[in-house]
Amino acid sequence: MPHKAPQGTAGRLVRRRFIAAGAALAGSWMLPRALRGAQAGNGLDAEVIVVGAGLAGLNTALLLEEMGVSVMVVEATSRFGGRLHTVADHIVPGHPELGANAAGGGYARLLNAARQYGLEIGPMRPRTEPREGEMLFCIQGQLIREEDWPGHALNPYRQEWARQMPPSRPPYRLYAQLNPFPESDLGAWRRPEFAQWDRSVGEVLTEAGLAAAAVELGAGLNSGYGTDHHDLSALMMFHTISFAIHQANWPDAGGAAKGGNQRIPEAMARHLNGDALLSSPVAAVASESDRVRIILEDGRRLNAARAVIAMPFSALRRIAIDPEPPAAQKAAIDQLGYTPCTQIHYAVKQPYWERDGMAPSMWTDALPGRFMALKNDPGNPEAVTSCLAYINGHAALKLAHMDEEAAIAAVSAELFRLRPSLKGALAPVYLWKWSNNPYAGGAYAYWKPGQITAFAATMAQPHGRIHFAGEHTAQLNRGMEGAMESGERAALEILEHL
Repeated sequence: MPHKAPQGTAGRLVRRRFIAAGAALAGSWMLPRALRGAQAGNGLDAEVIVVGAGLAGLNTALLLEEMGVSVMVVEATSRFGGRLHTVADHIVPGHPELGANAAGGGYARLLNAARQYGLEIGPMRPRTEPREGEMLFCIQGQLIREEDWPGHALNPYRQEWARQMPPSRPPYRLYAQLNPFPESDLGAWRRPEFAQWDRSVGEVLTEAGLAAAAVELGAGLNSGYGTDHHDLSALMMFHTISFAIHQANWPDAGGAAKGGNQRIPEAMARHLNGDALLSSPVAAVASESDRVRIILEDGRRLNAARAVIAMPFSALRRIAIDPEPPAAQKAAIDQLGYTPCTQIHYAVKQPYWERDGMAPSMWTDALPGRFMALKNDPGNPEAVTSCLAYINGHAALKLAHMDEEAAIAAVSAELFRLRPSLKGALAPVYLWKWSNNPYAGGAYAYWKPGQITAFAATMAQPHGRIHFAGEHTAQLNRGMEGAMESGERAALEILEHL
């Protein structure tokens, strides 16, 4: 049986300041003396409590501590990193990333943090985009080599330039042509003058001349964001394109942390001065006249002058907020989309690509989504270390409602049907469902049509003594750099009040 991904919150003592749930449940529990009153004062456990120990929360906490503010970090799970999550080598060879996979060259905050805390950045490790010439397409049950795609009968693109586009990539060239934003203006997506583009990518691409089948293939299947081409705002995709072009200004920088990207938040956490409570889910947050009260699910109560909620809105929906946020902010918390994602990792028992003479990776329009041969051994860069079925959209939602054994069986059976050489060559070793994780709700945030104009400008505004951070609240950047940016903003907001 494959290794089952832990979805619970069983705690462990990481070091003295990292306190697991249950360390002391009755009365007051042990905190460093400074945090019990000398710094915080007025019966507060800390001046600021940060809820969430991903990049956004940790960056907030460290920046505030640098300014002399006492901070406590509260984390629902038993580890640091949030949606940065690296699988251990003993589970999947090559320790692939379950979450954020690579940093662009312009990820200045993230790369600076890695250097500051002694981590080495190595090359990017392809996950859903293979190397040149290593992709096979499986469409309507037919296996199609890359070189045969432009002239293939199943290629739905009518324009000559578009026929060269592989189905494994969205129509980025067309997005770039349609992009209305001024060059290098990363904040344009939130401005009212571009609200006309806050429509579905399916509608916008169809208006631009793509056939319905081409829109579905390029933007609906294996969608990197959302569930399909009806569910994603074109305004978001234009910002994504602008951000990608911006990152291209640093072609030789960026990469991934050696040993896995989770090493970055772990290193950040080691430099915290205040306490970090692991395995401590929050049940309620109340903003009062002189403090914020935070009630944990186990009944413990914490008090601070200010709080930062640095968690996905999909997780925040589980927490009662008193008083209730304004209508637009409440709508954002309740409705912001999170991309469905299921991953099944396989050990490779036999070189199936030698059996059938085809490329090792395979993009499909079927249940397995993107089947990728990962090459994560820097000492032997041509060796396939493991394989990954990376499944998004409606297929991921279907698997989310199945138990682990049934999900693995369904995906594996479909892989063997589509490509017979895989049978006997693979062994499933690890399953991960971001959609089923109660503290994530999906792989990352995405904007549905109409949502950017509805609440992007107000969703991260402070609510009483409560502040918000997380990649979904970033104004300029995306991904890991967006998370770092949001933590910086939240820290500056708090310093204005303290």
